[in-house]
Amino acid sequence: MQVSVFIPFQNERDNIAEVIERVERGLARAGVTGELVMVDDGSDDGGDAVVENIAREKPWVRLLRHRRNLGLTRAMKTGFAACTGDIIVFLPSDLESHPDEDIPALLAGFRDGVDIVCGRRKHRRESKIFLSWMYNEISYALFGIRLHDMNWIKAFRRACVADMELRSDWHRFMVQILHLKGWKAVEVPVEWHPRRSGRSHFGFMRIPISFFDALVVRFLITFTKSPMRLFGSFGGLQMITSVAIIVWMLYMTFAFNDSVFRNRPLLLFTVGMFLSGTIFLFMGFLAELVVGLKDDIDRRDRRE
Repeated sequence: MQVSVFIPFQNERDNIAEVIERVERGLARAGVTGELVMVDDGSDDGGDAVVENIAREKPWVRLLRHRRNLGLTRAMKTGFAACTGDIIVFLPSDLESHPDEDIPALLAGFRDGVDIVCGRRKHRRESKIFLSWMYNEISYALFGIRLHDMNWIKAFRRACVADMELRSDWHRFMVQILHLKGWKAVEVPVEWHPRRSGRSHFGFMRIPISFFDALVVRFLITFTKSPMRLFGSFGGLQMITSVAIIVWMLYMTFAFNDSVFRNRPLLLFTVGMFLSGTIFLFMGFLAELVVGLKDDIDRRDRRE
């Protein structure tokens, strides 16, 4: 089995050499051959030079650079595109994960029918534990997947990467997106280690951003699968309700000689609801055409 270990980094100069040494030990302990792909996401502390020097002696280490900080999602797109292994292992560069321990643990989690293996942190002592719990509960409610640490280290079969959608800050929802597409994810226990140098890139402003991103991801995945169900449900409900109100108004007029049609606000509201439902219905047809064109383009790209 050929394994690609992918590690993005930004300003982690003091950790880089030890990370690479531990990756080498981890691949050896797992009994696999592999490569290490590192993406420098706009570091200004000289960490890229450390990787460059090591790569001269270890040709299985590769360095890719971003001229400025583009964010973790863009770093992942760059790194995944460069990985050539059958299995891709994603690890951080802060040494909260020790690659010599975690690479064998993640690879051991693969068995028949398993496509993604996530590491679950043991003995974790951080203030972010409550936020992780919230993230897990939201993920379960929106995506129907019950794992404990989907936003940390993980390993994928190569086929998963080709089916991954990455934009904005969607790196937090890779496992959830793949789960909705039918890929199976499991988790294995791994040890958590406190950061020894550098500073965390986590900011509390990411909390509301992550929540809204989760809603957007869920909406778009549902939309691209069956847009007519979404728009048709809204449109159909409005049209049926408006027709029912008109029928009731006609019944009251002819059966009881009670001209409810004189109630202009109700009549205008009912007509507006019917027209709105019609618009939603036509939006559903247009959305189906857009999704059909997208599928045709994807099929053409796969053939090429």
